[in-house]
Amino acid sequence: MKLFFKIFSVLFLVCFPSLTISGNSQNIILTGSQKTGSYIFVKELARIWENSVKDRKEDLVPSPETSLVTRLRKLENNRVTGVIIDAETAYLELEKFPGLQVLSILWSNWLIVLGKVLGSNLNLSVTKTMLVHENSLYFARAWNSLVPETNFNWFNSNKLPVLSEGFPEDNLIFTAPVPLKEINYLLDQFPGIKLLSLDERLVKTLRSKFNWLVPKKFPANIFLYHSKPIQSVIWHPVMVVRKDFPISKATKLLQLIYAQRNSLIPHPLFHNLKPTDNLPYQKIYAFHPALKSILKLK
Repeated sequence: MKLFFKIFSVLFLVCFPSLTISGNSQNIILTGSQKTGSYIFVKELARIWENSVKDRKEDLVPSPETSLVTRLRKLENNRVTGVIIDAETAYLELEKFPGLQVLSILWSNWLIVLGKVLGSNLNLSVTKTMLVHENSLYFARAWNSLVPETNFNWFNSNKLPVLSEGFPEDNLIFTAPVPLKEINYLLDQFPGIKLLSLDERLVKTLRSKFNWLVPKKFPANIFLYHSKPIQSVIWHPVMVVRKDFPISKATKLLQLIYAQRNSLIPHPLFHNLKPTDNLPYQKIYAFHPALKSILKLK
């Protein structure tokens, strides 16, 4: 009964965000499901917000919404305070909502390629099988355009692969923030498994099909047994608010987000966030005035 009440309360708040339960006004942030990075990010931000003000009169509340476009529509219609969307949706849909602005790009999601092939690059000519997480469908589409005979096997959080005896396929592909302790575990557990670089041809194919991907290299020594940079691609989730979102509140949120990298043990999703990460996107997204002010942009 208690669980039902909690679920009902969240649903009730999504429909009527101006109502309160704790006595504080509710700032609803729409995210993915409770297992996604966006939900975890807002939950942690809500904790930080709660601890930052002694006599606060507002709460942050993460609320799952499966449809990314629906998140934007609810925000535009003033039913929620903010949303987090993926880079693809931001690139393709955000300009259709002129009343919305980007408060900040968020953590980096990296394409991770683990394999047992010779050499340091993912090999286009010898790779025949791949175990791919559903969050990396974009990679599979690009790869399939180059090597259509590849056999793909899929997994997700509800259908995890059994890796107790090693990799059943040539390569394991997924998208995740880093550093991720599970990657080091795999590298240490299975001799011969390594983190593989993407060659120039594959990077160009990924970029031509999905312009929201950004080429970037893993720094040397971020993972076990890798003393050289490794070529990959990344994308950033985006936090969006309305144009009329109060500058004082927006500034407070941004300061809390960016300050976490200097904390003693920063949460992984906040670990490397800094204001200047937004600069490459100033001609792509419409920034909220609070973000412009922090970046000293006109």
